[in-house]
Amino acid sequence: MKYRESGMPEEALWENFFNPIEILKKLEVTEKVNTLIDVGCGYGTFLIPASHIVKENVIGIDIDEHYLRVCQERVATNDKVRLITGDITDIVKSAEGDIKLADYITLFNILHCEDPVQLFIDAAKLIKVGGKVGVIHWINDDTPRGPSLEIRPSPNQIIKWAKDAHLSLEKQVAFPPYHFGMLFNKIN
Repeated sequence: MKYRESGMPEEALWENFFNPIEILKKLEVTEKVNTLIDVGCGYGTFLIPASHIVKENVIGIDIDEHYLRVCQERVATNDKVRLITGDITDIVKSAEGDIKLADYITLFNILHCEDPVQLFIDAAKLIKVGGKVGVIHWINDDTPRGPSLEIRPSPNQIIKWAKDAHLSLEKQVAFPPYHFGMLFNKIN
């Protein structure tokens, strides 16, 4: 799946845009989650804090080897973390039996890709029925970083895409000043 450039800044600046623990808590990443998959894990901004919350393990997937190298350095001694280089579409096709179905998948700042419905479909294939998909994205306004306004999805677009993948909206959350969040459930 092709991902469009979003102006990913250096790690230190990127991490100033978020309070990962607050976001994870509001999107119901708890100790009840056994396995979490972070699609587009980047530097590990959310992956690393999630690994200290979830019960068993976290899997980070990213197509960019540079980000995964940085993330690998940061998680070198964390036995809960597994990193996979690749595209989720290819991983779903080749992962039958390789990846344990997750309780939770994050799609954080990634839905400006060229085929967001397919991304949701692939995510839904990797979670259990009743599992959750957490989403955050840039608001559709001027922000210091993020994808161009033309490719930023609105909350209503994201709800439609998730519904097409048989995911139902559980709740919406604001993450001022630059982001919004959503939580979806896998319904079948």
